[in-house]
Amino acid sequence: MIVCLSYKRKPWIVRYREPWSGKPRQKAFATEQEAQDFEMAQLIVFAREKEIIRTVRRRKRQKQPAPLSVADVLGRYLDSLGNPGTRMTCVYHVRPLIAIYGQRRAHCLGVEEMAAFLQVQLQRGVSQSTACRRMSIVRTAYNWATRWGLLAVNPLAGLCIPSTMPQTPDPPTARELKLIYAAAAPHVRRVIALGMATGARIGPSELFRLRWTDVDTKEAILRMPQAANGARSEAREVPLRRDILSLLRRWEKQDGIAGCPWVIHYRGKPLRSISRAWHNALRRAGIARRMRPYDLRHGFASRALDNAADLKCVAEIMGHANEKMIVRFYRHTSAKQRRKAVEAAPTLGLE
Repeated sequence: MIVCLSYKRKPWIVRYREPWSGKPRQKAFATEQEAQDFEMAQLIVFAREKEIIRTVRRRKRQKQPAPLSVADVLGRYLDSLGNPGTRMTCVYHVRPLIAIYGQRRAHCLGVEEMAAFLQVQLQRGVSQSTACRRMSIVRTAYNWATRWGLLAVNPLAGLCIPSTMPQTPDPPTARELKLIYAAAAPHVRRVIALGMATGARIGPSELFRLRWTDVDTKEAILRMPQAANGARSEAREVPLRRDILSLLRRWEKQDGIAGCPWVIHYRGKPLRSISRAWHNALRRAGIARRMRPYDLRHGFASRALDNAADLKCVAEIMGHANEKMIVRFYRHTSAKQRRKAVEAAPTLGLE
């Protein structure tokens, strides 16, 4: 609409409303012709904008995305994980839940369904710690989906997972180490020696990434690659024990002739796992109890602290910024220590 206000310096006023917001607008012009031209141009522009808005809304109605399922949310979360090993482990753990609830709409999976899942897992003989870990992965996935806008509301926000004590096996004793070492394949022997001597994380995150360029046998030190878990540096310096230097020099000479850059390898190729070779070594050594390659790292911490090593130094060698982690997760008491603790108190004097 055009109105004329003769008392203004620019008397010709065009009044209109924006098509997308409906808000009133006006613009002043010196001549009537300028006002008419502007109004005509605005009508053409508004007609185009209205058509664009109608087209977008029509397409939105026609292509309304289907609601996400539980399997969709978990799948997208797993795809976001950068570490292949972590992704593989999480895929294994969420598989039972996807089999039960995978096709259900994601926002319909609530606390009651997760409690029922826990009971089903326990009835099937799954340990409580494993079942709780699976619930924790699902809760983390839902937190991630809510944070990235895939879910408007997190239906698992109030999920409380029962706390469980970690079921960590005791590290190998000196006798068991000798038996395993004697029965192990050459590449597993290297893992045993370096795992017990350096406290490195056994796997592709640290020990399996170690190259001969990281080892200095002259200065008796190596630069252990740091796991990508928030470490401040890419590697940490670890002093080498005297009794391990002779082994390293022999291995370095062998690999130098073969042209292999990796300290831990199988026929010149880097490793991601020694699970099968490790269990074969345990079987040949006659050891039936549960024991993991990672328990070599636990063994390093326990043996070092049992022999009066400084707690902060042990934490730094193992790549921990917090010494509490060592005491809580890595230190295992021996039968000799427990007996010493019992005998430390004065006699009861009962007879």
